[in-house]
Amino acid sequence: MGAFAVIPAAPVLLENIDHSETTRMVELRTVLHNTVRSQSDWALPIETLPPVAGLGGWGIDRGVDTRTGRFLAGSDWVDNVASLTTDERRLAEAADPAIIVAILHAHAADVGIGPFGSSENLLLPIDLSGAATEDAPLAPIDGAEDFDRAVVETLTSGPTIDTARLVEICVRAETMAANLSVLAAGIRHLVDHGARVSTLEPVIDERVHEVRSLCGTGSWG
Repeated sequence: MGAFAVIPAAPVLLENIDHSETTRMVELRTVLHNTVRSQSDWALPIETLPPVAGLGGWGIDRGVDTRTGRFLAGSDWVDNVASLTTDERRLAEAADPAIIVAILHAHAADVGIGPFGSSENLLLPIDLSGAATEDAPLAPIDGAEDFDRAVVETLTSGPTIDTARLVEICVRAETMAANLSVLAAGIRHLVDHGARVSTLEPVIDERVHEVRSLCGTGSWG
């Protein structure tokens, strides 16, 4: 028996990213971090944590050394990245952006984070479609808004998640400018272990910069 949490994977909800953020964004981050703090530790549905997890891909010299738990910024971050071996750099560069954001939120919330097997609790970062409205970050895609609605309804309707339907929906994510690969990996892991997965109890379901953002918790057993 364990818990799971779905959190938004948008980097903009991390602290000190958007220096003109509204009060509402601060409130949403507080709710997100309180959700992450609902458990003392989490596992991500991956086999190995990247040695470092940071925002270099977004042009920001900031991140966490997962081997030591240290938060690094500026020249400390740059020097840390420069010291990676070829294999460590490969692992870091291969990390899904959603995984990176989840690690940074876990660090900010001061909770443990690890790969499969490190905890019975699963942290599942998701990005719903960035092309679901006229003002979204990407050019609108026909059906993207309906896709988002189907994902949320499948996660939140009834006493348990229809896991087969959810995995089937996740397969279409890339064509809808969404990233649900981590969610799909987590759900497949639970299904493989014969788990019964409760539906999600949302604490956030609203648009952030025109992208539907979902956060909540559930349980499995």
